[in-house]
Amino acid sequence: MISSMKKKIINYLILVLAIILVLYFTLKDNFNDIIYELKTVNIGIYLVAVLIFFISLIFKSLSLCIFSNEYKKYSAFKTYNLTLISLFLNGITPFQTGGQPFQIYLMKKDGFRISDATNAMISDCIVYQIALILIGFISLIANLFLGYFSMDRYLSIFVILGFILNVLVLVFLIVVTSAKKTGYKVVKKIINFLFNLKFMKRFENKKEDLIKSLEHFYFTGKKRKKSKNSIIFGIILNMIYLTLLYIVPIFIFESLKNVDITFMQAFTASSFVMILGNIIPIPGATGGIEYSFMQFFGKFVKGALLSSGMLLWRFTTYLLGLIVGSVVLMFKKGEKKR
Repeated sequence: MISSMKKKIINYLILVLAIILVLYFTLKDNFNDIIYELKTVNIGIYLVAVLIFFISLIFKSLSLCIFSNEYKKYSAFKTYNLTLISLFLNGITPFQTGGQPFQIYLMKKDGFRISDATNAMISDCIVYQIALILIGFISLIANLFLGYFSMDRYLSIFVILGFILNVLVLVFLIVVTSAKKTGYKVVKKIINFLFNLKFMKRFENKKEDLIKSLEHFYFTGKKRKKSKNSIIFGIILNMIYLTLLYIVPIFIFESLKNVDITFMQAFTASSFVMILGNIIPIPGATGGIEYSFMQFFGKFVKGALLSSGMLLWRFTTYLLGLIVGSVVLMFKKGEKKR
């Protein structure tokens, strides 16, 4: 319990420090100009950007809803709430790893077996990774023909590294969850090894339950192989989610003096930003994702407008998500107590 609390405190401290540094380096040269630009934001157009962001999450949550309903009837409203909660938990943990485990926990509270909730969540993660990589490749091809970005060596290395790591994550998820003969044996050996450790002897009575859950996990995982329609539909839903998310900067910059950015410019730049953001270990990818945004959107927008757009975009897609997600989480906890 104490160790868990220490990790949370460390994560919060890292996050706060990273945000302070981002604000310092963003504002230090053009403070007055940036503040002026932010004061002149067209609120109506900006609210459209906010609306598009939260609409995009509907498609993200519908993907989870499809896979959840293969095991137990679960409403789209509940999966949307889980998606909002994940914004908060992913935003305060390295590599965005905090959301899924807690979503599984909440699904268990709603009557799911842990193995079923885990299978639904992993299926959702797999289709998301496929959508992310597909859109990334589309953006790479589009950039080759349209020539938006001539990346320097370091930025190119990070983009390539981002693609490789995201592909490896996808391969890992597919191998571990689909390979009954190999995945099951490997995980079972790990469980046996852990329970043979001296300090784990006190939990010996939990070993059989864990192995039974593992067997059920692989057994119900067979549904994933048979439900090709769910996989295809899940990929489409996640591609719609990412596309909507990627056009948010159009409306952000439109609210700042009608800066003109085309659909393909925003789509391609946002795709590269997201690919890079997924490999940054700091909570919320803070620091790296802002730098990536400035580098890619800096090809179309300059000076104080670029900095103002980045701050407004980051508030919309990250800080606002943290706030809303934390509020939904508090309500969810309140429901469980009642």
